[in-house]
Amino acid sequence: MRYKSASILAAIMLAGAASAVSTPIFAHHSFSSEFDVARPVSVEGSITKLRIVNPHGWIYLDVKNADGSTTNWGFEFGSPSTLSSKGLKREDLPIGSKIKIDGYRARNTGPFGYAQSAELRDGRIFRIGSAPDAPQTGGAKR
Repeated sequence: MRYKSASILAAIMLAGAASAVSTPIFAHHSFSSEFDVARPVSVEGSITKLRIVNPHGWIYLDVKNADGSTTNWGFEFGSPSTLSSKGLKREDLPIGSKIKIDGYRARNTGPFGYAQSAELRDGRIFRIGSAPDAPQTGGAKR
């Protein structure tokens, strides 16, 4: 009888652990649900905020418009482990530094997008996008 109770308890614990691990996977969005491959974007600006967090990092930059006004753009990019594997470190992205982002506009048409690549002031280019269903090329004038 004791063996049967232990087996049931182990099965319940295993099911609970599997549920806890799989829940974030179901909540994850696809690239095409939020971003539009038909609307590539390329912007240059100064970094105003950086969030290197899971499951995706975010970088925000002030971009000068043709009329002289400024728009703050936000770009989703790779996870901390993706950025690290590409050799990009937080220290490479100090607030106020200039950066060029190539990627895709958000479907909501606001100043948001998905960053496929980032070109730093020193000329280094990092392919930072990590969405498995995102196209691997992109970037055009906004």
